[in-house]
Amino acid sequence: MKKKIDIYDAVLTIGTVAKLVDVAVQTIRMYEQAGLILPVKTSTGRRMYSARDVDRLRCVRNMIREHGLNLNGIKRLMSLLPCWEFKGGLDEDCRHCPAYYDLEGPCWTLRNVGDKCKNANCRDCEVYRMELDCKRLKEIVFGHRRPQDSQRSKSEN
Repeated sequence: MKKKIDIYDAVLTIGTVAKLVDVAVQTIRMYEQAGLILPVKTSTGRRMYSARDVDRLRCVRNMIREHGLNLNGIKRLMSLLPCWEFKGGLDEDCRHCPAYYDLEGPCWTLRNVGDKCKNANCRDCEVYRMELDCKRLKEIVFGHRRPQDSQRSKSEN
């Protein structure tokens, strides 16, 4: 019986990911160094990525190409992801966590995080695993949703 591969399983090599995203391998390493993705490293040091990582990298490329953001801008934008909303709500632990206040980068890049995340593997965290749809970033960050197309059609008539 064949095992089904999950979108979070790190089974893709850096070369394969570079081809899928249409960038150089060094660009993938640069995004890793910037903290935009977290590859799994094998015992031999080989970087492995998941399908969700590929989606995230495509979103990063879109932010660069279509919206003119640089890596620091993308890191700051990702720092706005409300991780506390996915970790049981805003409490004292969250209020003392650097992710709540800092704009340096996404929560998975920060040191000295709160107790909720202190011993966690960030690749397994729902914040890192969330679908990063570039078209829905405002919805994710601010929680507001675009009206459905059907509702817009009715109001236009």
